[in-house]
Parts: sequence; structure tokens; C-alpha cells
Amino acid sequence: MSRSSLTEFALANPLFVWVVVLTCLFAGLVGGQRIAQLEDPPYPIKIAYVFTEYPGASALEVEQEITEVLERSIQELPWIEEIVSRSLPGRAEIQIELNHSVSADDTEQLWDELRRRVAEAAMRLPANAHPPWVEDDFSDVYGLLYGWVIPEGYHIATLRDVARLLETEIKRVEHVAKVQVEGVPEEQVHIDFDYAQLRQLGVPFPRIVEAINSVSGLFPASMMESGEYRLRIDVPLERSEAVLEDLLIALPGETSMIRLGDIATISRTETRVPSLIVRHGGQRIFALGIAIDETQNVVRVGQVVEERLSELQQLLPVGIEMIPLFEQHQLVDRAISQFLINLIASITTVIMALCLFMGWRAGIMVGAVLLLTVAGTIGIMAALGIELQRISLGAMMIAMGMLVDNAIVVTEGMITRIKQGETPRESAVSAVANTRFPLLAATVIGVAAFAPIGLSADSTGEYLGSLFKVCGISLLLSWVLAITLAPSIGVRLLTPEAEAQDEEQVYAGPVFTAYRKLMNLSISRRGWTTFSLISVILMSMAGFTQLRQGFFPTTSTPLFFVDLFQTQGTDIRASDELAERVRDRLSTLEGVTDISSWVGRGPIRFTMILLPERPDPAYAQLVVNVDNTDVVQSLMVAASQLIAAEFPETHHMVRRLEFTEGTASKIEARFHGPDRTVLRSLADRAMQLYVNHGLVDRKIDWREQRLSLRIVPDESRARRAGIQLPDVARALASSTIGTTVGVLRDADKPVPIVVRIMPLAETAETLLERDLWSESTQSFVSARQIVSSAALHAEDSFIMRQNRVRRITVQGNAPPGQTANSAFNAIRAEIEAIPLPPGYELQWGGEHEAMTKANESVISRFPIALLAMIIATLILFGSVRQMLVIWMTVPLIMVGVFVGLFVTNLSFTFPAMLGLLSLVGILIKNCVIMVEEINLRYAKDGLSQQALVAACVSRLRPVLLAAGTTIIGMAPLLRDDFFREMAVTIMGGLAFGSVLALLAVPVYYALLYSIGGSSKSLQSSH
Repeated sequence: MSRSSLTEFALANPLFVWVVVLTCLFAGLVGGQRIAQLEDPPYPIKIAYVFTEYPGASALEVEQEITEVLERSIQELPWIEEIVSRSLPGRAEIQIELNHSVSADDTEQLWDELRRRVAEAAMRLPANAHPPWVEDDFSDVYGLLYGWVIPEGYHIATLRDVARLLETEIKRVEHVAKVQVEGVPEEQVHIDFDYAQLRQLGVPFPRIVEAINSVSGLFPASMMESGEYRLRIDVPLERSEAVLEDLLIALPGETSMIRLGDIATISRTETRVPSLIVRHGGQRIFALGIAIDETQNVVRVGQVVEERLSELQQLLPVGIEMIPLFEQHQLVDRAISQFLINLIASITTVIMALCLFMGWRAGIMVGAVLLLTVAGTIGIMAALGIELQRISLGAMMIAMGMLVDNAIVVTEGMITRIKQGETPRESAVSAVANTRFPLLAATVIGVAAFAPIGLSADSTGEYLGSLFKVCGISLLLSWVLAITLAPSIGVRLLTPEAEAQDEEQVYAGPVFTAYRKLMNLSISRRGWTTFSLISVILMSMAGFTQLRQGFFPTTSTPLFFVDLFQTQGTDIRASDELAERVRDRLSTLEGVTDISSWVGRGPIRFTMILLPERPDPAYAQLVVNVDNTDVVQSLMVAASQLIAAEFPETHHMVRRLEFTEGTASKIEARFHGPDRTVLRSLADRAMQLYVNHGLVDRKIDWREQRLSLRIVPDESRARRAGIQLPDVARALASSTIGTTVGVLRDADKPVPIVVRIMPLAETAETLLERDLWSESTQSFVSARQIVSSAALHAEDSFIMRQNRVRRITVQGNAPPGQTANSAFNAIRAEIEAIPLPPGYELQWGGEHEAMTKANESVISRFPIALLAMIIATLILFGSVRQMLVIWMTVPLIMVGVFVGLFVTNLSFTFPAMLGLLSLVGILIKNCVIMVEEINLRYAKDGLSQQALVAACVSRLRPVLLAAGTTIIGMAPLLRDDFFREMAVTIMGGLAFGSVLALLAVPVYYALLYSIGGSSKSLQSSH
């Protein structure tokens, strides 16, 4: 059987070719309809949170009694990568990150093990601590985000009913995974007593609580046997504000009773301290986030959801109108439409270029392979569950220019052989026979170049994993079609030449002639040529160090964020008022379309790359939508300047989305150690250096200390007076924020009942003037009698820990005109020069940490890919010297990469590094074709300088066309924010690398094989 048996089989059996063609077309059509469409690739965020409420405790008490107990138990689990906790007054938050080696399939099982471990540790927590709960759905993305206006005059119960209706109905839509409601006002039943009247009547607070519980509680039902049946005895109780008003309370020492409504004002209103306030355009709203099944077409499901919401709008009360906040399906639809336009434009451009330089018949041959490869790739992607999203679409654009390489080589070989007198069938068989295995090896090498991305185990690798898969599928499919479909089309389109031409006639054009002269000159002066090539490489590497460095670029989403940080302890209503004033001023900026504000915490995670801010009443975030992506950066600068000038009392940060879920602060110095005072001192010294270097967005994650009123009771005097410490705490609460004494059950809407003593105390003096009821003496006792001291006290707002060691982080961003990397390098030495006491250490976070982890993850896999490529070249050629010829050309790509990024003033980002790695495979693929042709000449006639030059001349057009089509295929990605730096890297590196490789390969070959004259044979040295 001949080497080209698959090609001969295809030529002898046209039906086989038609089956392949129809299969690719059908797969492309069906796959295009069924393939999932998303904005970003789904990847598991291996992070869970453990939350525990500990009412009344300070941050230090929470750390010592809650956080430490839970962390000690969690840390025993073997697959934990890192534990980061935040202890704040009354609450512990613990973040658990899994090791990168944990697969996505094992994640859920490991979270179950975490729950069991937390449940065991909960038994060792203080008695009044609430049970901890684990939240592991952190990676859920609610890509459809809508708001509903909250008009004046509607009861909160009505709004809750509306939110429940929307949530229930949208969950019923097929392929909707989750629905989350945020921002619905929280209501309470307030029972407000006048302190003076309550004191005059002598009504004790415990009696009030007891009476309220008697009508708000739920009591166990009895059972009665009646013959063969057992009947449940139901005692229905009316539960409403009216029942509370008619409640009778016995006065101490008297038989008379007093009606609760006569001594208290009862109202059902919004809580004084809401956990979240959401506004849009200044109007109060509540939001509905909708997460779509990641295996489905988000565009199609989003349209169904949109239609259903329009139908539900007709059922809502007047004035509760829907406002779209973020519609992922529309962004995905526009992205895919733009991709299809770019794809058609690229295919058309590539085919036109091929027709121009190779003739229309050759253009059809290569174009058919290209079209069917794209269609077949989409079909295979749908079958394997690979979605159409940002990365896979970019991968198809990257691969598209490389898809034609195999077909170009086969087509060029057929055309050349036909000109030299062979028939189309003979040319097809011989062209494939000579290039089939070299093309396969070159294709494997090209795929292997993307392997570090696919083999990377961290979140960055999982985010970019489809890049490796799509490139691998398309390149291997293109090889199959190049040796079957291209010859089959060629034997029907290409016609035999009337007169055979020799090789000199075939390659007699001016470009070939000039290239031939240049090679002869370079080979004859191989030493100087090699020195020149090495010099150019070294200069480009030196220049490379001067390029701007970055991690991930910003997105093209037409919005940006404004973070507002008030002084710790600020009431959420004050934060809301400030956010409204800032929103009102920012809305006057030209280009701003609308602004929504989230006060108390960040918005629902509406995109994969958004990291929501943790709850904090002193925090507010504005989401500013603009009419054009091009004006985002200028508007961000204007917004920052406006806030700094008009709102100096707040710390602010203006930022936009980036293609990474990392922190918003790019420069982070983390100090670890045991003592809080020493840690703050180190942080202050680092902060001063931040100021000296002009860093912006400066803050410390522990924030400033907050004031608290420390009231210390005298326990001995309290016992003598018959006062219990819980009575003191309850009395203090009822005179400040109110005491929850029960729950009003209104169908499916439980409403807390809060008792308040009016007027609420706002100073320590007012608070200590209140009297407390003594159950033992049946009389009121002055609070001053049982309080030994009351004074303001500074306490920590947050205490952060990493792996059970306290950690304080100094955060900042680069000043305008600098990159995060350059600002980091400028300040790094000075920060590291800060003397650390024994037991303390410095660790860098921010972009430096994220970039280091991502680079190490990819680069650590690169030796495997490198070994695979070296082995492939050794197996193909069986010669170390020929392998060296190929690999000595690889550094030439640095020339083009440096020139491309320098001219365009773009940063060398992580995607650019991926482009640099892929360039290795692309350039080697071209060099393999050249070296294989030299080997064929050697096997036929022996190798001389003339034969070496002739072999390289015959590969000039395929190499240039392959490089040119790849560059053309990459051009549409110049408009994509994620792939722009990668596209410039590949285009520049390939343009310069391919041209220089055409010169370097013959020179290196002549150097290693000592080719010195036109007739010198290498029979003895090969």
C-alpha cells in the first residue's frame, strides 16, 4: 500500500469525499443551532464562604471565639489551598479556596465535606452564636439583571408579593437555573413607647415582651381520638397589628390592665437599618438576577425570559415598572454577530488573497478546506459541549489563519508539479506523499504550542481552556481535509499544462529571483549573517524589557464602577445619601446614560469577571453606564476628578471591568504577624511610601478604627438590685435600635416585632438616664446605679487573617500614565526594606501575585509542550542538526513581537504571553515545511548550495501565504479588547519571524552542514 493511500482512496471513491463534505456542513448547521452561547466561558470558582453571626461581640471577640474555632477545624482538610477570614463586630466571614489540582467534578463533594467539618466545629462555638452556614454558589453568574421601580405609597408586603411572583414565574422558564431577588425593603412592626409615660405607669419591659409573645407565637396542636380517627385540634389565632393594639398588659401590683394601643404607637414600616439599598436614576428599586443554565444558548433563553417578563408586567400594580440593568443575552448576541461578520470578512479576504497570488482554482481549493473546517469545528464543539463564548470565538479567529497552511502546501505542490508536466492526479498523489507526514508533524507541533494553556490547572487556565481545545480540533481537522478534499477538488479544477516547465521557469518571477540572490549572498557570508541575526535578536530582547507590562486588559463593556468608602461606623442611610449626591453630579457628565447605586454591598454578580464587594454599611457602589465604549476612560478620569474636588470627605475608587476576577487594587503589600498594633504600624509605614510614590486608590483593608460606646456594668451592684446582665443589654437595645421580641406571621411573610423606647437615645448621658425594671424588687432601678463606667473606645472595624495568621493589606493602584507593573517595580524595594520584627513577614498580593501564579501555571506546563515539539521534530527528521536548524529560528519571533507592541504602544499582557507561546508552534510549522523540502532534494540529488537555495525558493510562496493568511485572520481581533495584545504579538512575530526564517533556515543549514560551494555534496556529512 502506498504512503498516500488515504489520498488515493479519496480520489478513487468520490462518494467518500462527498460524505465528508456533507458531514462537515450538516455538523456545522446543526451545531450552530444547538451550541451553547455565553458571554464568558464557564469555569468553577473553587471558593466557598462560611458565615457565622455572633450578636453583640466585637471584632476581636469574633476572631477569638468564632473565627479561630472554625478555621482550626477547616484547616485540617487536606485539599485547602488558602483560608482568608474577616472578623467584624457580630459576624465572622471565612473564605476557603480549594487547591488548583482539585477537578471541577470533585468540587461539590468537597464542599459537602466542608459542611460536615463546619457542623462539627459549630458544637464548640459559644451558646449565643448562630449556627454557621456554608455558601458555595459563589461562581453563579446572574447574567440577566432587571430592576423594578418602587413607587411611593405601596406597602412593603405588596412589594414582597410582587418580587415573589416574579421569582416564581421566572424560575418556571425552561433552562433558568437560579433567580435571586435583591433590594426589596425589609419591614418591621415597630411598637414605640414613650419613655416618660412608660415610667409613670410603671409597666415593666418583661411584661410587655411576655404579652407580645403570647399572641405572636405558634403553639403545638393537640390530637383527639374520635373512633377510628385522630383529629388535629386547631386553634387559629388572628395575627395582625390590630391584635397587638388590643393586647392587654397587667400593671404590676394591680388587678387592672392596660391596652397596648393606648400606651404605644404600633406601625408596620421599613427597618431603620436596611442591609441593602438599590436605586436607579435616583429612584428606589428592587433587582432580580437571573442565572441561565451554562450548557444552554443564553441568547435564546434570554429572549424567552424577556418575553415572559413583558407578560408578567401586565399583572403588576400600576407604577411598578421594569428597568433593564444588564442583559447578557444581548451582549452575547452582538458579540456572536460581530464574530460572524469578522469570520466572513476574514474568510473572504483569505480566499481573495489566495486567488490573487495562486489563481482562482487554487483559491477555491483552499477556501473549500477553510469553510468546511470551520463548519466541522463548530459541529465538534457542540458535540463536546464547548460553548461559543469570548475565548472559543477568539480561538477560531486565531486558528482560522493557520487552517489554510496545510491546504496551501498541498495546493502549491500540485500546481508546481502540474507545471512541470505531471497530470492532476499524479500531482495530487505525489504532493501529498511528500508532505503528508511533515504536515501532520507540523500540525501536532502547532497544537502542542497551545498545550500550556490547556494543561494549566488554575482558574486562568480553566478560563482559557477552550483556546487549546478549539485550536486543536480545527488544526487536526484541517490536516484531514487538506489530504483528502483539496486533492479531490484539485484533480477536477486544475488542468494539465500544454508544455512542461523546468524549475527555473516555474520560479522565475522577480520576487523569487531577488530571494535567490539574497540567499546566495547570505550563505556565502554565513558568519556575518548569523552574527547579524543574533544581534537583532539580542537587541529585540533588550528592547523587550522596556515594554509596558500588564496582566489582563479591561473589557469593552460600556460601563464603569465608582466605589465610595465612608468612615467605618457610618450609617447605611448616610452612605445612601452620599451616593445620591455623587450620582446626581455624575449624571451631568456628557456620555453618561444612566446610573444605578448599590449601598451596603456590591451588586449581584452579573458577569463572570465581577467580584462583588462584601457587606459594609459604609460602602456604596455606583454602576455608571455610558453610550460609547470609547469614552469610558475619559469619563472615568472626569468622574474621579469631580468626586475628589466636590466630595473630599469620602474615599473613592473609579474602575472598570477586567478579564480577571482579581481584586480591584493592583498593588498590595500584605504584612503577617500576631500583634494588631505592630501590624497597623507596618501598614502606616507602607502607606506613607504609597503616598510618596503617588499611588492612587490607597487604603488599608482593616480600614480605620471605629468608635464604640463601652458601657461596663458593675455586676455586684446589678445582682444586689435584682438586675440580670441580659436585662441590661435588652434595655440598652430598646433605647437605641430596638429589641426584637417576636415575629408577626403574615402568611409567607414573617415580620419581626421590634420594641423601641422613644425618643431613642443618641448620647451616653441620655442612655444612662433610662431606668431598668428589677423583677426581684418589682421596681425600677436607675441605670447609673449598675453601670461602673461609660466611655468612647476605638476598636478594630475588621481583623483579617490568612491561614490563621493575622494579615493586614495596604492597597493601591498605579498613578495615571503608569502601569501597575511599573509602579510596583518602583516601590517594591522600598517596601521590602521596611524592617520587620521577629515573627512578621511581607507577602505581595494584587496583580503581582495573580500574574505570578498564572505565569507559573502556564510556563510550568511549557516544558511538556516543548518536549513534545522537540520529539516530533526528531521523529520526523531523525537528525539532531536538522532539529537545531528549526529551533535556532524560534528566537526570531522576538523581533516582531517587540516591534509590534512597541509601535502600537500596547502592554505585554498575559494573553500576549499566550500568543508568544503559540508563535513558537506556528513558526516551527513553517520551518518544518522548508527543512522537509531540503531533505527531499538531498535524497534525490545530494545537497549543494544550489540545491539548498532551490529548495527554499520552492517554499517561498507557501511560507509567505501561510504567514499572510494567518496575519489576515488575526486582523479582526485587533478590535477585541481581550485578544488585541495577543493579535499584535502573533501578527508582528509571524510577519518578522517568517521573513527572517526564510533567510535563517538556509544559512543555519549551510552553517551546520558546512555547505561552502555550489557543487559540494553532503553525502558524507549527512
